[in-house]
Amino acid sequence: MKKKIIITSVVLAIITTFIYFKYLFGWLEFKTNNYTQKENKSLVHVSKYEYSKDSLILVSVIKERIKNHKEPYTNAIRVKGKLEYINDSLTKIYIDSIFYSQDLKKVAFLVLVENENKKQYKGMTKAEVKELTKEGNLPYEGTFFDGNCFIAKKENSIFKSAYYGYSFTNSRTYIENSTALRNACLNQQKVENEKKLIYNVDDIRFWSTNIWDLIK
Repeated sequence: MKKKIIITSVVLAIITTFIYFKYLFGWLEFKTNNYTQKENKSLVHVSKYEYSKDSLILVSVIKERIKNHKEPYTNAIRVKGKLEYINDSLTKIYIDSIFYSQDLKKVAFLVLVENENKKQYKGMTKAEVKELTKEGNLPYEGTFFDGNCFIAKKENSIFKSAYYGYSFTNSRTYIENSTALRNACLNQQKVENEKKLIYNVDDIRFWSTNIWDLIK
């Protein structure tokens, strides 16, 4: 009987560990679905100091985009005839990942922002909010995450950026949004048309495409 209990406990522990890593960290999914071939993988190593310094600078870059309501931070609601933006000075900004070109002069970076759910219901009555939440919308309490991908050119610690286009909104957890964003940027294998290939951001060929013309 004791032996059976021990075996059952071990099996449950294995299953729990598998689910934990698969759904919270997504590492199994990324290991099996990353379509960037080994010979094209861009492996660039930067120091922790450099990475941390760049992260802080990129947070300032995103703050400036939010302040000026630049794409993709244009999400707003109308309250008494006036537009009120969801993203504001109270929005929390997280630099999820930074990918570097070989010469360290270009970066692609994933950004998650966190806002309170109640911002989306500003100006509504309690009855209206209740009806919307019944329909499966975010609850009034709590926070939500939006994720986006940007590219930037670096010169003397100054980044000129552009919105790259991948976007995931209204996620209930950081991990949920981060996983979706990483999947879009790392796990794609598609062709936009016969003349223009779309590469993952960890593909060495990504750094020489005309996507960088977006940065003025």
